[in-house]
Amino acid sequence: MAENGQLKEFLADSKKLIGKEAPDVANGISVADWTSIQKFCAALGDVNPLYNDMAAGLGNVYNTLIGPPGIVLSARTPNSGAAYEQKDYGLRKFTVGVSAQWEDVVRLGERISNSLKVTGVSEGEKWGSRDTGIIESTAKYTTIHGGAIAEVKGTSAIVPFNIGEEWIEDRDIHQYTDEEIAALEKDLDAIPPHRGKVPLYWSSVNEGDKLPTLVKGPVEYNSMELWEVAMAQPTTASLGPVAHRQVLSRPGQRTVNPTTNWPYWYLEQTFKDLLSVRALGFRSPVVRGLQRFSLATQVITNWMGDLGFLRSASLSLPNHFLYGDTMWVGGEVIRKYNEEVGDAKYNAVEVKLSAKNQLGQTLVEGTGVVYLPEKGFMVGLPIGNPWW
Repeated sequence: MAENGQLKEFLADSKKLIGKEAPDVANGISVADWTSIQKFCAALGDVNPLYNDMAAGLGNVYNTLIGPPGIVLSARTPNSGAAYEQKDYGLRKFTVGVSAQWEDVVRLGERISNSLKVTGVSEGEKWGSRDTGIIESTAKYTTIHGGAIAEVKGTSAIVPFNIGEEWIEDRDIHQYTDEEIAALEKDLDAIPPHRGKVPLYWSSVNEGDKLPTLVKGPVEYNSMELWEVAMAQPTTASLGPVAHRQVLSRPGQRTVNPTTNWPYWYLEQTFKDLLSVRALGFRSPVVRGLQRFSLATQVITNWMGDLGFLRSASLSLPNHFLYGDTMWVGGEVIRKYNEEVGDAKYNAVEVKLSAKNQLGQTLVEGTGVVYLPEKGFMVGLPIGNPWW
């Protein structure tokens, strides 16, 4: 196992970066064009016309197509590892929590500016026998004129691992029984369509109301690859001297491909690779934490309808969502209240979210807040003070 001294060295190096722009996460999209929004929707399996149909956009309250709330992640992912890439510390990085607050929707053609700073470095809880580190990074997304869109904080767990050590996750790909297949087919067929243009009024919601369960899975390669495409992160070249130089420039991302024994393999490539994922400490490919967050929040956007506004979501992401797994996401209204932001008052509903896999393991837990319309009153946007 990677020596504890390496983890301490990493934390000491990372603390020097607190308050500074994250050095290890590149920019993604700069414009929410139709293609970028479609890629994001494809990664979630979200078919709501509000996000997909140009013609439907002309008849909605925004008078244009908009992106799902999580589209801001495509501009820059809040999953910095701080000093993670600077040296070969013998560490692995996983997103284990996301907290987001939105001020406005992202409209078709919106130009998105961002900043991403390292905002926290600390020791983490143990993963089995392993000591860990925690890196928090906070992204702010604005229009090119400075109008606030969203702020998202990502929490990354930094876990020691070297090839040949005890697995971080030793579970293999799940094989479904006939009974599990029949039950899953029934659950998939029972999912109601998104609410869409049918308004959900605040006055019609009650504490204790259940949100329709959303089923995501079984996860396959295409869904994992679509997420990588949607995030629009620069990738290393796949062959030749350019790829070799890129890996050498990021020592913390360099690993040995356990299948070919090639010692210059880019670690980020292993997440969805059935063979080289063993270099990550897993027996099977694993879904990215930010994708899991976005999949879970879809249960809220489906329920709230096109006139609702997802104000915030704060979710922890325990355990691992592996290739072949299925996730059942459910929600319940736990509070209904009025919230004042600046001079405006909003009709707010707090929802408790939870998700489990086919083994009953918790994959998501946390809460979200939705602002809902009332008869004769829309949700005024942007929320509060539109400038940072």
